[in-house]
Amino acid sequence: VHHVVHHHRHQTLLHCIPVIMVECTGRDILTVICCIIVPPLGIYLKSEKFDADFWIALILWLFLFTWPIAVIFAIGYFFEMWSCAGNIKVNG
Repeated sequence: VHHVVHHHRHQTLLHCIPVIMVECTGRDILTVICCIIVPPLGIYLKSEKFDADFWIALILWLFLFTWPIAVIFAIGYFFEMWSCAGNIKVNG
């Protein structure tokens, strides 16, 4: 009887966990991994261009003490929380 009660309690806890469904491709997974390990590469894979976001991430990534900031920047860029390149105009 104890085993059945324990199983029922375990099943109740599983019903409390929210499930979030998202569509992602293998490239998306690779890009997020790159955003964590090599932030400038993750940004390049997302945008496919060398814009201001790439260069900001590269500068932050090159300095060891700002590497966590580069990771946060790249993850935020991947999830489209911000972008610096859209705000910078280059005359030429």
